[in-house]
Amino acid sequence: MHLFSIIAFASLFWRAEGPNDWPRLVTGTWQTVIAVLGQLPLWAALAALAGARTRQLLALHPDTPHKAQHFHHKTTFILRTAMTVGFLFAVLETPWPDWFQFDQVAPELQVFGQLIVLSPFFLATLIFWVIAFPLERAARSKDPMLAQNTPTECSWKLRSYLDFNIRHHLLVVAVPLTLILFASDVTRGREAQIRQLFGVWWAPDVLLGVVAGCVFLLAPLLLVHIWHTAPLEQGPLRTKLENICKRINLRVKDILVWNSDGLMINAAVMGIIPQVRYVLLSDALLATMSDEQIEAVFGHEAGHVRYHHIPHFLLFAFVGWIIVAGIMELLARISLTDHGPQLSLLAIQAIGVTSTLAIWGLGFGWLSRRFERQADTFGAYCVTPTGDQCATPCTIHLDARPLATAPTTAICATGARIFASALERVAVLNGIPREERSWRHSSIAYRVRFLLSLASDPKRADRFDRVVRRAKRFLLVTAVLGSVASLCYWKWTPQPALLRVQTGGLTAKMVSPPVS
Repeated sequence: MHLFSIIAFASLFWRAEGPNDWPRLVTGTWQTVIAVLGQLPLWAALAALAGARTRQLLALHPDTPHKAQHFHHKTTFILRTAMTVGFLFAVLETPWPDWFQFDQVAPELQVFGQLIVLSPFFLATLIFWVIAFPLERAARSKDPMLAQNTPTECSWKLRSYLDFNIRHHLLVVAVPLTLILFASDVTRGREAQIRQLFGVWWAPDVLLGVVAGCVFLLAPLLLVHIWHTAPLEQGPLRTKLENICKRINLRVKDILVWNSDGLMINAAVMGIIPQVRYVLLSDALLATMSDEQIEAVFGHEAGHVRYHHIPHFLLFAFVGWIIVAGIMELLARISLTDHGPQLSLLAIQAIGVTSTLAIWGLGFGWLSRRFERQADTFGAYCVTPTGDQCATPCTIHLDARPLATAPTTAICATGARIFASALERVAVLNGIPREERSWRHSSIAYRVRFLLSLASDPKRADRFDRVVRRAKRFLLVTAVLGSVASLCYWKWTPQPALLRVQTGGLTAKMVSPPVS
């Protein structure tokens, strides 16, 4: 759901920056109302039909509820994709956003208009959750392990279910992006004044980037309040987790309990710098897993910090932005010459959006799946026992002779099995079929098989580690070279081609020429 929310917000950014004079497929008032609001009963009907089929599968296969769960997850993804495409149509092909141009009063008020534009997307999301609630509760009641190990399941109420989903899936994205959207509206509305103040054409973009960076950096302070969290109480478990932090030199502001009324069996880490870094363990995870399994899950989240995955995700986003910006600028320069195709701003931006989707769809998924597997190895490391406690034959503890030549990335088979059991349990308790694929995480079954294969083959573990290190090195080198190239280009090009295509001349938006 997070990705769909990001796409919905991104469409508003693109709509605000893109050309507004292309022909719309829908122009009339009533046609617009029907095209935008008429989608809601359509999504409700389709979700109800999918729900009926899910109930039928639960009735036909009471002993294997994962079949119904897999069908429910698949149809939900398809419906959310269709809903997002429908919202993009409303934003880009109807005058719906034009009805709420509050920036004509003041740029600072435009964010309220943007939220109204987003309201059909929010309402459709709520409809899906209302329809999904009885299905997910029924699936849990049909699954013996879920019913036995989720003590708060029987107390689920629609209100608490919606409250959790709104906080976890919607507000966690909407709050930071609304702040960035507000900054975007202000910098765009005060563009001429900002350029006049700083004397350079790129001042509004840099200012917006600084604000966005600050929002991202401080987002954990917002999220711990958006989600219901509280410090993990003092006791043996917290002592064990704190000892893990000391052993791996992990600095965190706090270890928090993520109160979800039993709806979430999971953990998370957020925050780039230690001063705003939190590790969260859900209440249901603490209630249904052994201390050893909790330590393994905690170690997985610690692995994301230990291997600097979040900063590398930011590097990926930065590299992707440089590549897309370079493609669009090149196309704009070609379009301003007498040679080559004469592309409109709309065509250039469409190519930019397509390039962005390709980079994120392929590149980010590939990188994220490998980061998850690397974090899995660290989770196994954090629960690796001493040699006399290792009950599973492994190359680390039971055969000292190969260890001298084995890679340092070798994984204890016992630690791998402990983490694999925790991963399997998280999947079962969350109603996730083992073989269900995930764009960002791979399937649970594949992750388990991969981790156990690394434990049995130290050389393969070392090869995997080299692949991830090379990917990180590629991101870093590309980011540095791209930054240098961009700075040189900005220095030597007072009027970027894309800006000339967009505005017909920079002076049209400036009070006076920039200071060179």
